[in-house]
Amino acid sequence: MDNFKNSILNFNKQLTPSALQYFRMDKIKGSHPDAIIVIGMGGSGQAGFLASDLKYEVKIPVPVLVWENYGLPKTSYKKPLFIFVSFSGNTNETLSGFSKARLKAAVCSGGQLKKLSDKAGVPLSLLPAGNLTPRQANGLMFYGIMQIVKTVFPGSKNQSLAYLKPKSFETAGKIISRQLKNKTVLIYSSPENNHLSYIWKTNLNETAKSMCFSGTFPEMTHNEIVPLEKRPKNVIAVFLENNSTPQGKRKMGITTAIMKKNGVSSIRINLSGKNNLEKTWNSIILSQWVAYHLAEAKKINPVETKLIDQIKKLTA
Repeated sequence: MDNFKNSILNFNKQLTPSALQYFRMDKIKGSHPDAIIVIGMGGSGQAGFLASDLKYEVKIPVPVLVWENYGLPKTSYKKPLFIFVSFSGNTNETLSGFSKARLKAAVCSGGQLKKLSDKAGVPLSLLPAGNLTPRQANGLMFYGIMQIVKTVFPGSKNQSLAYLKPKSFETAGKIISRQLKNKTVLIYSSPENNHLSYIWKTNLNETAKSMCFSGTFPEMTHNEIVPLEKRPKNVIAVFLENNSTPQGKRKMGITTAIMKKNGVSSIRINLSGKNNLEKTWNSIILSQWVAYHLAEAKKINPVETKLIDQIKKLTA
């Protein structure tokens, strides 16, 4: 069995705080930050968006923001906690702001970020890299962030979801992947699940090398629906549904019917799980299976990201 597929089958093992090691957490106990700002790019930044959109589920009592750029964001918060997240520990944009932050912690598997954290005595969530790519490790990085958050806010939740069963979503993932082959894919979710449409997009971009874009519903009915008047070829929409309002369900039915009349097919996927945390991780697991089997059908390497690697090399 190839490593990429094996990592999906074992993804649930990431969904527990015991999957990581922690160092110097006592340094931020009692710090009382007024905001959490996650600094991270690509797959590493995804964990920040998860923490931001799930903040009420996991009981984070302050705003959570994500910064995907060089340096640090300008902010009106008086005492933010900056959490620097880099899977490799060597992300240029993330490292560039490290020395400028006062109250800070880090999440990584090693590299320069670990060295800087060790040297400065900064709290660190250390994750096992193994054979994972960053986009396959958002579970580890999320739990790394949450352990830091729970240290400063003991009332936050960081419970294990290791009981989830990734294998149970493989068949559905394979079926959906067949519908997406040779298509430009549009992924839509409700605004509160924007993290999911974004993660689906990035998995299809990187793993399956597919043209894919994400947005939210019903916002897309006020703008993105318009170009479909031109009946674009080889376009398909995927709607990630979660307990829509009656008005929302009616509008989605109308929208998908109009799309069909204009030559654009659609798939509606119900999020499965007992609560939003389960639904989030089950959907992410499904997206990984879809992307993996689409890459398999296209006979391409799911691990390689040649252009990303080229840019990293040229900007090192």
